Amino acid sequence: MKKQIALLLTAAMVLTGLTGCGSNSGKAQTSGAADSGTEAGNAEQAGGDSKEQTAKEDQPKDVIVLKWGDAAVDGTAEYEANQKFIELVETYTDGRVKIEYYPAGQLGSDGDVVQACMANTLEMAKCSTANLSEFCHVLDFCDFPGMFRDTDHVYQVLASDLRDELAAQVYEEIGCYPVTFDVDGGAARWLFNTKREVKVPEDAFNLKVRTTGSEIEMALYQACGIGATPMAWQELYTGLEQGTVDGVYAGPVPAFTNNFTEVAKYATVMTLSFGPSVRVISSGAVDALGGVDGELFQAVIKASRESEQIKRELNEKDVAGVADKMREQGVAVYEPTAEEQEKWLEAAGEIVPTFIGDGKTISKELYDQVQAIGK
Repeated sequence: MKKQIALLLTAAMVLTGLTGCGSNSGKAQTSGAADSGTEAGNAEQAGGDSKEQTAKEDQPKDVIVLKWGDAAVDGTAEYEANQKFIELVETYTDGRVKIEYYPAGQLGSDGDVVQACMANTLEMAKCSTANLSEFCHVLDFCDFPGMFRDTDHVYQVLASDLRDELAAQVYEEIGCYPVTFDVDGGAARWLFNTKREVKVPEDAFNLKVRTTGSEIEMALYQACGIGATPMAWQELYTGLEQGTVDGVYAGPVPAFTNNFTEVAKYATVMTLSFGPSVRVISSGAVDALGGVDGELFQAVIKASRESEQIKRELNEKDVAGVADKMREQGVAVYEPTAEEQEKWLEAAGEIVPTFIGDGKTISKELYDQVQAIGK
């Protein structure tokens, strides 16, 4: 079944003449225990709070404080791994670098915090590769349906030699350096909706499903007859509850831990797309850490790599039991047959000529590199 996308790609290349080319307290959490009342979406002014300023003044003058905006919520694998990352950064830098952490979207959406990093008004941001597409297309391949064989393949690609090359390209394009690559929720994205059971693309026709705004994601929705509705992650629960959107295409663990399954009572297990994300550092912070080859920056990289593994192990435990937890909530979890999964792959194959090939968003060379990893 997983060979389907490759076969569709080959056919598309021949037909089109394409050839390869290249819920939280609202306080910042920090090892220095800074306190802030910053409102969500106000990343640029997040450093203005008087309590936070006092805390910073209490820090030794040679301590570098990195303010980090993130969407993770307490009680999740991602949040726990992030806390460990904060500890590891302080340990590996001998206390010379501290992280001031704003979880649960306090500083805004993925797009908000990335823009703040690009403007050097925020030092760190976590962003899904789908949301990063608004600013940079280097990692768009991560969201292409059928690109990865399974979860292990995603991790293999993100840990390969390709990683540093991709990070350098992102840094060159938007001035933010990805120090962490991982898979949100540790599994492929499922389709959740409030209306009906969905087995094949035809069943999803005219459902209004939240989109990140990624061109690839919206093209996939169109191929499946789904209506793409842009909406920030932080607004999604209310959107589902009020009927502004009918569903969400998301990892099963994030969907559950963010309580979307309280409202969306139909879940379809999918294997098409994954939800990779990156943690990026602003160019100003990179310079403050001595540049990409600097001792402090490399210490942050080391902490990032270790936190990735911690998050993966925690995610694997959560993924193993999430379907049963959903069923206990009254969610109808449907696992498509092999034949039904093939229909989803066929629908995804329709968008191949638009995005993969010479002069396209994803080069055939990159596609082949990704497919060769882990074989």
